[in-house]
Amino acid sequence: MPILGKERKQEWETVWKTLSGMRVLFAGDPEELGMNTLLDNIQKFILEQFRKADAGKPAVWYNIGYSPALIYALGDVNNVPLAEMSALCSIIGDQEDTERLIDASEAAGYSPECCSADKAGIGAVVKGLYPDPCCIVGINTPCDSQVAAFQAMAELRNKVPSFPIDAPSYDDERTLKYIAAQLAEMIPFLEKNTGRKMDWDRLREVCETINRTSEYLWQWMEWRSLSPTRQPSKLCAFTMVLVIALLGSPLGENVARGLAEDARNKAQSKAKYFDEKVRAIWYQDPVWWDVQLYDWMEAELGLVIPMDVFGFYASEGTIDTASKDSILFGLARLLVNCGPMSRQFRGTMKRYIDDFMHLHKRFQADCGIMAGHIACKHAWGGIGLFKEACKKAGIPLLLFEFDMFDSRVLTRKELQFELKRFVNEIVIPQKARKAGKS
Repeated sequence: MPILGKERKQEWETVWKTLSGMRVLFAGDPEELGMNTLLDNIQKFILEQFRKADAGKPAVWYNIGYSPALIYALGDVNNVPLAEMSALCSIIGDQEDTERLIDASEAAGYSPECCSADKAGIGAVVKGLYPDPCCIVGINTPCDSQVAAFQAMAELRNKVPSFPIDAPSYDDERTLKYIAAQLAEMIPFLEKNTGRKMDWDRLREVCETINRTSEYLWQWMEWRSLSPTRQPSKLCAFTMVLVIALLGSPLGENVARGLAEDARNKAQSKAKYFDEKVRAIWYQDPVWWDVQLYDWMEAELGLVIPMDVFGFYASEGTIDTASKDSILFGLARLLVNCGPMSRQFRGTMKRYIDDFMHLHKRFQADCGIMAGHIACKHAWGGIGLFKEACKKAGIPLLLFEFDMFDSRVLTRKELQFELKRFVNEIVIPQKARKAGKS
């Protein structure tokens, strides 16, 4: 199926064909506003990427922890997140393509211990699925795998200039000013390599778009916090996609608005889509190699995920657009304090645990599910502290090891077994005992 009239590489063709089919499938359902808005704007983003690539526009590669705000402010520049094909192949395209990209990365000599999001992204680079970059930017969050991913991008394009941002593990104003100063240094780097001049009025508009997007995301989370949660669990994690690829663009604002309106409409209609029995905070990575698993959890177990760590967009305030300095400070804060993962996985386990406890209370959860990605060494390193905190709080916790993009690590049947046992033998009986005491 041609994209903009041209045949593309097989992985892109598969994604496009499936995405087009999903658009047709959901378009006629007025109750699928959230999914329709998400799919529509992902499709527009892909079209825009190919339009720019076909026209020879400069492309900037970056890793998961980086936000594309400065790239959007340059104008007609292609923003290419390394993990884009990881998500697209798994969520929309063919899961086997994702696993082939992972294998291509390892076959090229890159570490099998890295995150599969990055490995599949590196595999996409090895297979030539992205437009060649004019430069590469990145940041050392949310984890060590991102550092390796940045190094891999730079190595694979060793003649392309690169600019790394160092984010310390501290949470204070000095840290944010330090990161803001690096963003200021990045601007002339981007100008030189893209051939585009930074337009501060356009950057101000980008930041105002981010502010509106943030407000919609906070509204969305508020509607999802109501019990019962009526919006599907599988929509929960897509804040991460928005932050990485769309934040600062009208497309990102559209997605956030659509998710918020969909959650509000469903809450106000009081329509019953599934029988909610258990509410869980899904902490760590979503099951993106099989998003239909969430439908099974709701239908078969009555297990609902009102919020997960990929969906949580922290309220740290909006970007002050009064001056250049305040803009850069606001963007620095957004990079490390607002977005999923970068907020929780930087520094000590305190914020990681505190955010879980906050979500557990705010979203009226009954339990926690720690879906531990095998590559998330930052989380596994502090798992004892996390388990102890849940134990002290009396929160049932399911902990298992899997891979969010590689179904070969833990199969669907094995995961279903773990979830069934946890919900039916631990959480529901505990809820019954508490109800009896009250």
